[in-house]
Amino acid sequence: MWSLPLEVKSHFLRSFFGFCAAVLCLFVGCQTPSTAAESGPISALTVNVREMGAKGDGATDDTSAIQKALDGGNRTVVIPAGKYMISAALLLDSHTSLLLDEKAVIRLADHSGNDVNLFLLTNRDRKQGNQDITVEGGTWDGNNEHNVRGLPEEMPCYTGVALNFIQVQRLTLRNLTIRNPDAYAIRACHIEDFVIEHIGFDFSVLRMNQDGVHLDGFCQRGTIRHLTALSPFATNDDMVALNADDGSAKEYVIQQDMVPGPIRDITVEHLRAKSAFTFVRLLSHQELIENVTVRDVEGGCRFYAVNMDRWRFPEGGGNIHNVTFRDFRIRKMPDDFSQQRSPGLRPLIHIQTAVKGLEMENFIRPSSDEANAPTLVLDNGQQNQVRLERVMNS
Repeated sequence: MWSLPLEVKSHFLRSFFGFCAAVLCLFVGCQTPSTAAESGPISALTVNVREMGAKGDGATDDTSAIQKALDGGNRTVVIPAGKYMISAALLLDSHTSLLLDEKAVIRLADHSGNDVNLFLLTNRDRKQGNQDITVEGGTWDGNNEHNVRGLPEEMPCYTGVALNFIQVQRLTLRNLTIRNPDAYAIRACHIEDFVIEHIGFDFSVLRMNQDGVHLDGFCQRGTIRHLTALSPFATNDDMVALNADDGSAKEYVIQQDMVPGPIRDITVEHLRAKSAFTFVRLLSHQELIENVTVRDVEGGCRFYAVNMDRWRFPEGGGNIHNVTFRDFRIRKMPDDFSQQRSPGLRPLIHIQTAVKGLEMENFIRPSSDEANAPTLVLDNGQQNQVRLERVMNS
């Protein structure tokens, strides 16, 4: 065991670490994020969508029947087993619990993705906000083979996002499978006290920008846990993205209605994928990201285990404080699918933004990982203080 405080220029750390487990502290002083609140109480009023006329036969458009069951809030809506076709977004009012049988499928009908407000599911009042929304169970199918996002010149247009939540307090998403969105599986902005857990990603039809859980500005006090890739190459972008500044990218179809803002007090844990694109991304240029813990991440990645690049922003940005990455067991995978993205020898951990209080503990590459790529590249244009402890071969 050894400890070596030193001052280093960032570029000296290129291609550093190799195959090793390490503890890395940059301006050490991390704090543990607060635990997100669980969902609100389930209402005594229970409505079964079949009672409202939903067929679940895979042919009938069940949008109106399901929406009728949801309207008004203050209720629990039950969706039994079946395949329910919808052609417009299902809207959730406050104090609503939507419970689906594990064999229930909500599928976007062919060629329905033609409007910026089209999602499989969203909260109703995205201006003033909603409260106490719970969604549990079922498969949510974006049917991206027949619903392709719009083009920049067509904005406002369909984003390709499956589940979308803006301005929600106390949101719970649990035990969901999300299949073939054309972009993000779950997108959120302005949410507080949330739990997103036990989510499976079935991306058998791959698209660019297929994030798993994507948070933009003003998201705080949340827990994201037990995310699993159910198909090869899922997720085909970031499994979890905490992006405080990309809401400013108004020219991007997938960012319509998103805004930049702080992201704070977030716990991410238990991520699993055989060959994800990237497991975790933190993006900050000016907006604050603080008090984030990511732990128990295992599997393979084609690009990054942790990506903290500057994206389209100039060198020298970043406003990230008190972040911990712990218990990673990651191997670098060949990027057979994404050759068009010029894979190269990207590191497992890439840091291009300023960060204060970053701690990495028990980051392990197995001996079977033969990829000729560095574990860490720190290239943020800053003068960094780095302390290394217990650096060893795995």
